[in-house]
Amino acid sequence: MKQIWKAALAGCMLLFICGCWDVKNIQYFNFINMIGVDYVDGKYRIYAQINELSSMAKQEGGPAAPNPVVVGKGEGVSIELAMYDLRKESQMRTDWTQNKVFFFTDRLLEKGIFDIHDELMRTRDQRYTPWVFATNEDLAKVFSTKPITGTSPVNTMYFQPNLLYKQMQSSFKPVSYQSFVRSSSELYETSLLDHVGLSENWDKDGKPITLPIVNGLIALRNGKSQARFGREEVSGVKWLNEKTSRGILPLRGDKGTYYGTVTVKDNKLKKKPVYKNGKRTVELYLSLDAVLREQKLPLELKQANALIKKNIEDEITQTYENGKKRAVDIYSLNEVWYRKGLAVDNDIPGLQLHVNVKLMGTNMFELRERRSEDGHRN
Repeated sequence: MKQIWKAALAGCMLLFICGCWDVKNIQYFNFINMIGVDYVDGKYRIYAQINELSSMAKQEGGPAAPNPVVVGKGEGVSIELAMYDLRKESQMRTDWTQNKVFFFTDRLLEKGIFDIHDELMRTRDQRYTPWVFATNEDLAKVFSTKPITGTSPVNTMYFQPNLLYKQMQSSFKPVSYQSFVRSSSELYETSLLDHVGLSENWDKDGKPITLPIVNGLIALRNGKSQARFGREEVSGVKWLNEKTSRGILPLRGDKGTYYGTVTVKDNKLKKKPVYKNGKRTVELYLSLDAVLREQKLPLELKQANALIKKNIEDEITQTYENGKKRAVDIYSLNEVWYRKGLAVDNDIPGLQLHVNVKLMGTNMFELRERRSEDGHRN
């Protein structure tokens, strides 16, 4: 009998201690999806994008619901005080755990990311997984951009840049905050961060819509920006990224004649530090496969290979020179020397290229002479 009473008592106790006693109703929270930081007149400005949970969920049936975007702003002499200023008018508790994107302005990066890193990541709510972008645009406008179609504000480039990168192929590789902080902490590594601008090239219902676009890269050393480059100025970066699965290369001759377009993929890269004529140099051995996508003028196989090789070498070399003019080691060549335990100074090492291109699928893409309109070969 005692055993029965003990079991009953234990059962009653379990009823009292079970359950989600610390449950929180999510409708009473402001969930932040993007955080932006600016530095103006000696004060930090923090911007936060807050979305309604209903607008982020998939809707089945019925007309599409509006997708409101709320942008909050706070200001203070430190990041913590700027966050506190933001929360004062938030009406409800602010939750930072859903943050997916960091935006830093050019002004802030000139001051240095490590001036705010410790304060920004001190809270346990923050993660190192968000994507990171730089911009010189008004952060309020950047955060107010909406997707082309659909109801969810998270269907923009900010939240899934890796998907756009895979389709664009030759675009710059998006960077997570973890990778950004790691590369910024390396003594001789140059961090390359996607730089975002706003464009109005698309229309919706006959009216221009504002959309974000990666318009170049910003180079940083030890957490501080060195220079900003446009897309064309740093087109060679993608060829030295071993994770570039495929890049689009327009083929042009010495006089600018357009021959066609090739897809370049499977790049394999080796780096070797050497002395050339008493100067520190890095030899880059690059091998790639190429597929002809578009042919505007006649091309023989040997000529096509030579043209592809020359265009790739030109892009890599021109990007190197563009960086050197602004004292930027764009390819982190000093890092190659440093990792080998060799002496390193602040001078940018020389560059020597060894490019090997293999044109694939020539039987499919017909490297043959074009026929004239009367059926005769040119």
